[in-house]
This record gives sequence, structure tokens and C-alpha cells, in this order.
Amino acid sequence: MENQQVCGFIVCGKVRVKNQEYKAIDLMNIEPWENDTALRKAWWSLKVIDNNRLAAAVNLLSFMVNSFTSNTDTILVENLLTSSETDYSLSRHEKKRIAVLRYIEANLYSKLTLDSVAAHVCLSANYFSRFFKKRQGINFKTWVNQRRMHRAGELLRNTDQTIDHIARKLQYAQTSYFCRVFHATYHMSPQMYRRHRQLV
Repeated sequence: MENQQVCGFIVCGKVRVKNQEYKAIDLMNIEPWENDTALRKAWWSLKVIDNNRLAAAVNLLSFMVNSFTSNTDTILVENLLTSSETDYSLSRHEKKRIAVLRYIEANLYSKLTLDSVAAHVCLSANYFSRFFKKRQGINFKTWVNQRRMHRAGELLRNTDQTIDHIARKLQYAQTSYFCRVFHATYHMSPQMYRRHRQLV
């Protein structure tokens, strides 16, 4: 701090973790923050929490963010799926894109391959792959996995189907692989997700 102005941030956050060592960051030979009375006083006044509580808070925040982004994606897809196919203001490419998204949503419980979806909209697999990536911003396989993970979340929230049954229903041959993909998406296991949703 100089002249009551903050020149940079060395420590971030509003809590500190119990029994964790914090090392000073030496930038351009600036005096360590521990030597500044005001910063040291602010540091020691922070609430101390246990590392497990911090991890739980991070998981909950991550879950909330993922739920929000997932819901936003769903609203966008649902708007597309309910828009009129006879809307003549849509371009030929936009109509194809909507047809593809509708087909994917309607067939999440079936085997969806690039070839089969391309054939559904009368495009070659190579052209369809480029078309989809350009129009959606992500590749076909990633989109299908995202939609299946969203559907998995819905099934975990709204049904009592087993995780194994949900995995098989969504075309995952191995439940362990389904759980890995689910964890990568929601940053928690399907079991934990179901428990969190029951508490909300």
C-alpha cells in the first residue's frame, strides 16, 4: 500500500484455511505483505475455516454455476425446438441446424452417430461435421455428450432410477465411464448430485 492506495493484490479471498502455510510472493523486490501492519491486521482478522468446508463450498458454488449454465443452454435449445419450422425468415442452414438439434434431443436414448444424424438431414458426414462445428461452436460429439449430461441431471433430479439404469438409457456402455463424464461436467459424482438436489 502506498498513500492509502492498493498497488496490487498479494492475497485474495475472505477466509483463510486452517493450518495452511502461505508464502509471500516476491514481485520486483517489493516488501513482503507481512511487514505491512494494516495488511497483517486484516489478514489475522479473516475467518479461519477448515479445508473440508472450503472444498464443500467450492463444490457447491461449482454445482450452482453448472446448473445455471446448463439451464441457460436448455432454454436456448427449447426455444429452438419450439420455434416454427415454417418460419420462412430462417435461412436454409438455420432450418437444417434446428432440424439437427431437434433430432438429437428426440434421440438421446438412442445411438447417435455423426453418420446417422448427417443422413437424417441429407448431408455427407464430412460436410455435416464442419457444418455443425461452425453453427454450434463445438463439435458434434461434445454437443451430444453435453445434452446427455443435461438429461442425466434431469433424471437424477426427477426420478428414482438407478445410476446404472440412467447410464445405460443414455447409451453409456460402462457406468464407470458415465460417472467420469458426469463428474467432469458437474464436478461431483451422480450420487452427490442427487443428494444435493434433494436438499435444495
